[in-house]
Amino acid sequence: MICPKCSADTRVIDSRPHQDDTRVFQRRRVCTGCGHRFPTWESTIDVAAQRARQRQAQATYKTRMDPAVRAARIARSNLRRDAKVEAAETGRPLEDVLRAWDIKPAARAKPASRPRRRPTPRCNEGSATTPNLERTR
Repeated sequence: MICPKCSADTRVIDSRPHQDDTRVFQRRRVCTGCGHRFPTWESTIDVAAQRARQRQAQATYKTRMDPAVRAARIARSNLRRDAKVEAAETGRPLEDVLRAWDIKPAARAKPASRPRRRPTPRCNEGSATTPNLERTR
């Protein structure tokens, strides 16, 4: 595991099972580079099985949807797609094409309900804007 502050390797200084779930281990780690200490929670839960259950739940939701409503949604999305193609071919703004075809403009995207997680320093390693970090591996 890498340090969230300096991206150096870390070592485990304390490991114990979680109080409630024996499949989860709480580990205290210390960075070999900067000495930063932080906890991690590592589990042996099967992530692939969890994702399969989520996909199955999503599929059952889609099958429960009324076929007429589903067909209307698909037709509406196809019409919007055709309007985008028309706007690109003619050079007219998309809003004008949608207005001419009597299509309501799509609702604005809502902001995320919770803030996005900040990436770890190592994910920007190849970026031109970040300085080169010392490689520890």
